Amino acid sequence: MSPRLLNVRNTIANIAYRLIPLPYLVRGKQYYAARAEIHPASLKTIAQQMVREGSKYAEHEILGIAEQMMDVIIDNLRHGRSVNFGSVMRFRPTIKGAFTNKDEAFDSSKHQLLVSVSAGSRLRHALEGVTVEKVDAITTPELRDVEVTPSGETTFVQVNGRHLYCEQLGKQAKWFIITNQQRTAIKPILQKKSGKEVLFSLNTADYPTGTTIQLLFQQEKGPTRQTFMSAPVTL
Repeated sequence: MSPRLLNVRNTIANIAYRLIPLPYLVRGKQYYAARAEIHPASLKTIAQQMVREGSKYAEHEILGIAEQMMDVIIDNLRHGRSVNFGSVMRFRPTIKGAFTNKDEAFDSSKHQLLVSVSAGSRLRHALEGVTVEKVDAITTPELRDVEVTPSGETTFVQVNGRHLYCEQLGKQAKWFIITNQQRTAIKPILQKKSGKEVLFSLNTADYPTGTTIQLLFQQEKGPTRQTFMSAPVTL
């Protein structure tokens, strides 16, 4: 068994990948590796993770500080300063395009003012010791929209999209509801094998009208927990 690296939160560090056919012909090569991640982390989900892991700051405080920090970073870039973001990354303003002589001025039709981003020392070494795991290729679920229909003591939530029912995912893939930082498994009352529609029934006593929930389609077991679909829903 390959050694695995415990990250700063004492969890197994692992990156899953699958092989994808190349869209063009390359001699001796027919596939390329693609990460199996479906739902990337966002600033909001990072703040929520920090709260779950015991941050002394509330989610809205973390988001507020992050927004203010981004504003200050942008302000420094607009004044021509490079910004070293700890040992994680470095931002700097750059000018792209050639000048014909030393007297030529910046011309927006020929030159571009861009932001260059490079990894810092901590980020460059972030994947050292991380193991990789090959997983079977699956059809990625796609969300189109969500319909909410209140009916007395019951609220029906219909999820519409493509590939919402994937036999390849097996019993490990389940639906969950997150509300008030509580994660609860939920079974559909209707799940069409066409994969275009999934229907849930919620008790309004548990989930009153106006409540916002996070609906997840997620792999529950295995070395990596993958989120195939995530959507905020207001009942």
